Amino acid sequence: RRFSSGHWEIMDGQLEEIDAFRTAKDVKAGTALLFESSACRAAAGPNACEQMARQLEGHARYQEVLQLKGNRFTGETRNPLQSILASNARVCSREPKMVALFVTCSKVPHSCHPNAFLDADGSHGVLRALDDLPKGTKVTVSYVPVSLFQSARQGQLGQGFQCPCQRCKDERTFDPQLAVPCECGKGHFTTGNSGGHGAEQLCKACGATFSLDKSLRHLTEARKANEFMAKDRNAQGNELQKALALETRFRTACGSRAVPLRHPQILQLANNVSNCYFYAAKAPGSKQDACWEGFWKYKRLYMEGLEANHGQTRQRDLHFLLSLRRMLEAKFATAKESIECQKMFQDLCLRHFGESDIPLSMRG
Repeated sequence: RRFSSGHWEIMDGQLEEIDAFRTAKDVKAGTALLFESSACRAAAGPNACEQMARQLEGHARYQEVLQLKGNRFTGETRNPLQSILASNARVCSREPKMVALFVTCSKVPHSCHPNAFLDADGSHGVLRALDDLPKGTKVTVSYVPVSLFQSARQGQLGQGFQCPCQRCKDERTFDPQLAVPCECGKGHFTTGNSGGHGAEQLCKACGATFSLDKSLRHLTEARKANEFMAKDRNAQGNELQKALALETRFRTACGSRAVPLRHPQILQLANNVSNCYFYAAKAPGSKQDACWEGFWKYKRLYMEGLEANHGQTRQRDLHFLLSLRRMLEAKFATAKESIECQKMFQDLCLRHFGESDIPLSMRG
């Protein structure tokens, strides 16, 4: 019965449904709160909703599905059922190329500061607590990756959905991922469109000027370098030479004092530099110590910025967990640092997946 399509159950009396799902008792981080079998699933893509709609024909929970909200994406020509599926189907954490509908979990509200995580493959999902939750806590999940900047999160949430969480309220006027600090150390500029900021900005503290065009040019160059590294055919070649070339691009962008240091493209560029140094350090040669030094310098820049971009939630998106796992393969300066990194990684995996490592299907 447990594994039948659409079946769900609260685990060990952890939740109660009042105005929303709330904890029925004190809950520890990593605890499984709710189990559910998917009602339908499909490969992610433009035809996913159509395929899932066909699977729901005659389904025992069909009428319940029709009661779900389907207004996240406005202005799209879908029938009501497909609109509901577009609004409620989730990318499966353990099978990122699949989407599935978990009817009961769809009733758990969204927050960009979630306290729970849906650990799912195409067939089954487990709702897990990310924090220690006192009795009576309202359970929330994020429908989108939490490390995205605010306008990107809003874009994935849809035009018909306005996130009410405090994080979004704050970041609509000032998004730290798009902020460029002024040299005076007291003011900032932004590459975002919120707050009425234009192409020419003045620091309120010292009156210094900021050129948005210059900033966007550097961000474009960073994006081009990242796209180059993402292509399989560019994965070959001299890793040290690639590291040095990418490092030059990174220093040029950040040395201009015109780019947001937590912008996703700048952080990904730092990550690409570190990864090239990693593979260079693994190769035999006389520069291994220097390569490890380069790896740690840029990996720490990447991880510190990426961690800050997740906000105050304990949730960590997959690319953070994979990078943390990569760090465990590196040469640490001390055994203490290695143990601390291992402990952090295992703790995050237990919170998200109920096991001490990233599931094999997610390691890419």
